[in-house]
Amino acid sequence: MEVTMVEINVKADSVDEFLRVFKLNHLGALGEPGNLRFDVLQDNDVATRFYIYEAYRDLEAVNAHKQTPHYLACVEALEALMTEPRKKTSFKGVFPE
Repeated sequence: MEVTMVEINVKADSVDEFLRVFKLNHLGALGEPGNLRFDVLQDNDVATRFYIYEAYRDLEAVNAHKQTPHYLACVEALEALMTEPRKKTSFKGVFPE
């Protein structure tokens, strides 16, 4: 299992637009055959900070996700909404097997 945690910090006046844009990516990802989980989390203390928890069956599924229209549209739209570049950390899933 391939897991990625992404931190996205958005402008204070862009939270609603971020949620609109990212919901389309979230819904699209859930329909991908290799997707196991795609959670969008908002920081309790910093309302403009979001974390995306993505779990895919394998690296092939991750790469397929990055070619989808919903992913590409989301990445393009995020540029105008963020206060800084996205921060990504990748993991190898151990459990569940």
